[in-house]
Amino acid sequence: MSTVSSASPRRYLALWFPFLPADRQRRTSPPSPAQAEAPLVLVEKVSSALRLAAVDRQGFSLGLTPGLTLADARARIPHLVAVDMDRAADAALLTRLADWCDRYTPLVAVEEPDGLVLDITGCLHLFAGEAGLRRAVMQGLARGGLNVRGSVAGTPQAAAALARFGRKALGRHDIVPPGEEEMAVRPLPAAALGVSPEVLLALTRAGLKTVGDLAERPRAPLAARFGADLPVRLARILGQEDIGISPRRPLPPCLVERRFAEPVAREEDIDAALAGLAHRAGRILAERGEGGRRFEAAFFRADGRVTRLAVATGRPARDAAVVMRLFRERL
Repeated sequence: MSTVSSASPRRYLALWFPFLPADRQRRTSPPSPAQAEAPLVLVEKVSSALRLAAVDRQGFSLGLTPGLTLADARARIPHLVAVDMDRAADAALLTRLADWCDRYTPLVAVEEPDGLVLDITGCLHLFAGEAGLRRAVMQGLARGGLNVRGSVAGTPQAAAALARFGRKALGRHDIVPPGEEEMAVRPLPAAALGVSPEVLLALTRAGLKTVGDLAERPRAPLAARFGADLPVRLARILGQEDIGISPRRPLPPCLVERRFAEPVAREEDIDAALAGLAHRAGRILAERGEGGRRFEAAFFRADGRVTRLAVATGRPARDAAVVMRLFRERL
């Protein structure tokens, strides 16, 4: 990662999946008609007792929260449905969602256990602006049966904090105009900084309950009392420092794409589209006086899955015919 200068401000879309384990369970194992209206909780054993590790939206609205024992939860809501927590499956789903988001930007970072951050700088013209891109992402995820919140801001930390805490504190704060991050995040609780429980407790006891409370204080005393990490986190959530994200896939030196209004099903249409992209990539490489040794094609399917094919050459190449000959062997 490298610090991004203010001369080239970037924009980020943070996504938070507040009920990811429950959403995954309902996607993979749809409930029976008798269970469809019952709250769903996911449990795991902690110190010889079954405790709630995650809940669905309905359970949360009824007062069920992670950490509660299953016995106490059943005493409150006898008809709830309990299944085992599967953190590995949740992580795998988050990875697949990151793959799905590649269709919007090649720069996607995973924020475990339930978040993603997309660097959407330079991608907005394809969706008529930030609102259009955010809407497309949110609607696509909602169609997949996922509860999601998303906010756009000038730093990953500000966007993520607003996605997780903004609605609760501010009603709606989906898109923060450039340079207005500080005003947007000041009402957020101090928990939005992502500090440890011990530091959060110390801040609360000191009467520093919101980001705005901390923003008013000199940074040196904050660092001396609560640790050097706190002023750093504060600067990033206020939009004063942008270190970018660490994308799960490195940005390719040459990237070309083609979008379709409707799904493409015929093999000859796929071949023609891929050949057109190979020619475009070849022209870009020729203008640079470069060649490629590895070429990867990503196909974003209508069902949300992503299929990737990669080919390699013995020496740098940019001839579309050569590249397509290798791809056709794989297709």
